[in-house]
Amino acid sequence: MTNTLKLTLFLGVAAAAQSVLAHHSSIGIYDTTRLIEVEGVVTSVLWRNPHPSYTLAVEDDNGETVDWRIEAGSISTLRVMGIGRDFIAVGDRVTLAGEPSLRGRPELFARNLLLDDGREVFLSAASKPYWSEGDAERLYEAGVDAELAERGRQAATGIFRVWARVPNDPDSWPLYRDDVAGLTAAAEQIRAQWDPAQSPYLGCAPKGLPYVMGSAYPMEFVPQGEDILVRLEESDARRLIHMNSDAAPREYSMYGYSTGRWEEDTLIVETTHIDTPHFYGDGTPQSRRMRLIEYFSLSDDESRLNYRLVVDDPETFTEIREFTRYWAWRPDLTVEPYNCQP
Repeated sequence: MTNTLKLTLFLGVAAAAQSVLAHHSSIGIYDTTRLIEVEGVVTSVLWRNPHPSYTLAVEDDNGETVDWRIEAGSISTLRVMGIGRDFIAVGDRVTLAGEPSLRGRPELFARNLLLDDGREVFLSAASKPYWSEGDAERLYEAGVDAELAERGRQAATGIFRVWARVPNDPDSWPLYRDDVAGLTAAAEQIRAQWDPAQSPYLGCAPKGLPYVMGSAYPMEFVPQGEDILVRLEESDARRLIHMNSDAAPREYSMYGYSTGRWEEDTLIVETTHIDTPHFYGDGTPQSRRMRLIEYFSLSDDESRLNYRLVVDDPETFTEIREFTRYWAWRPDLTVEPYNCQP
């Protein structure tokens, strides 16, 4: 390898796939239509949500050293993939593949990292093999905390355990697999005015319901007396599902008012009184008339949680919409504080 900056157009089926799955954090700031490679030495590491950042000293064609600012997927995303803070350190020589800045700056949203020993590291929820395609042994894998995993196995009961997406399985994530379609004319007009570079979700703005249920981060169901608390790592979101309750909701909130019931092994949750501006991070709006029905069903071996979301919002959609995904049980994970720093 050389220290020269190498450009690679992002073409073909792989390009289309990653463009569709591109995390909203890169849209409007980075060029999601192509990848470039940057090789250099790590000079700083800032480990934080929503995106850890690094500084990479890169030698250009003139022999000058240029400091590149690198962003990557959130530390919550990296945790799900078994990647901790210590996988990279100041002084490491690495090669990165990612989306270049649209602002003409030495900036990169990194999707993949090549360690000096030849192993490839995925740096975002949407990452695909870049250097190691067809060679799984070259993919970086971190060890599992056996003690933590055993505690998770001992504590798990039914739905009450920690769940996370399965990396690189589109049936698990994302929940919304393309631009949200079937919008009313009014909703289309609102979305057409959306400026992705000004999105509040580029920073630490929390996502309301149902947007947050598409999160790539860990989630946990916790008994709360007769009710059920859903803890999501993203933005430290908390949803209370009222079981066996006839109380009428009075106030609107970003997570609304949820009531639940069991039908055999399926938890059915109905939610109204939601007040949050966006259904999705592409500017798709939603209204206070939105009603949701969610179905959470366990697999026979309780290792998988299937999810079906039914959305009824006549001000946003021309018909009732349905979306699906699933989570896998992860006894080796806990829901950690988000600690977002914009």
